[in-house]
Amino acid sequence: MKHYLPLLVCILFINACSRNPSVPNNKIIAIEQQKPVSTLFYAGTIQPQKIIVVPSPADAAVVEMPVQYGEEVKPGQLLFVLSSSKFLSDYKTALTAYVKAKSQFSSSEVQLKESDFLHKNQLISDDDYKNKETAYYSAQLELVQAKDNLETLMQQMGVKDIDLQKLSIANIDKITQAMHLQMNSEDLKIVSPAHGVMLGVSKNEDESKKVAKGDTVKQGDVLAVIGDMNGLSVKIKVNELTINQLHTGQKVKITGIAFPEEELTGQIQRLDKQGEITSGGLPTFNVQVIVKGLSKKQQQEIHVGMSAKVEIDIEGERQIMVPITAVADNNGISSVKLYDEKSGNTHNVNVETGKTTADAVVILSGLKVGDKIVVG
Repeated sequence: MKHYLPLLVCILFINACSRNPSVPNNKIIAIEQQKPVSTLFYAGTIQPQKIIVVPSPADAAVVEMPVQYGEEVKPGQLLFVLSSSKFLSDYKTALTAYVKAKSQFSSSEVQLKESDFLHKNQLISDDDYKNKETAYYSAQLELVQAKDNLETLMQQMGVKDIDLQKLSIANIDKITQAMHLQMNSEDLKIVSPAHGVMLGVSKNEDESKKVAKGDTVKQGDVLAVIGDMNGLSVKIKVNELTINQLHTGQKVKITGIAFPEEELTGQIQRLDKQGEITSGGLPTFNVQVIVKGLSKKQQQEIHVGMSAKVEIDIEGERQIMVPITAVADNNGISSVKLYDEKSGNTHNVNVETGKTTADAVVILSGLKVGDKIVVG
């Protein structure tokens, strides 16, 4: 019996070895469904997250420009000084309209008080009282509008020494004094409405319109825009084949050669629903992505007009996916090594492959969830 013991141990050892995997355990994976992810790449240009337009209030000439385009500005900071004789004429017209409206309101107020007394004593009809009341409210509205218009012009002209409360049609001296302003009152002072960067208005993606000292501008012309750089935006063009794979709120990654150490995370804010026809290519749709909450360091490094690369990951439906290294190709036939847990052996099975990502491939048929395969 002792002579057969070593032989029995040897047989048991051989059988045990035959049941072990033919590959190390860490190279065997279980099949499961995953969402395939493909990445789309686009090029764009850095823009502010939002802008405020600074228009010209009148036909004028630019006589001073203390701030240059691209400089940071603060609320109330002087941006332009414009010279406009028409604006002075508009001011005088607005002043006259205000004085008349104020006089008309005072008269309507007195008449309403008298009508109120007469109506309570049944000396006038309801209709007469309503007419006086309507006239009073109309005069009040005209006064508010005239005052707002005049105050806007006075602010732009830098007029501060006129007390509107003391102006009345009965005081012709104060009205005359208010009319005869100094010569430099023709100068309109345009100040910044917010904190940001003063930028030229974009004519197209490659060019922007910038006003210079000595230029003439029309009423309504855009002198500049104030860009809010607490965040940024990038506009990209997406073709018709991929636009329906995107949606608002979708996460994006933004990088740039001018700021290589920064990787910004943003999201899609807007997708156009109308495509643009391009010569010789597929129609494209404008898509705007934004990044909020730039740090002070990022605001110092990232500037309007810099180029940017936008990456968007697109997730597909859940499917069986395996590492690319697990799939072998033999004369156009794809196969994987299927591992049998019971026997510990492997054998090749043919599979039908689908879309491929950077490191995985979709399996359309040949495998099922729970199968185990060898990764080479």
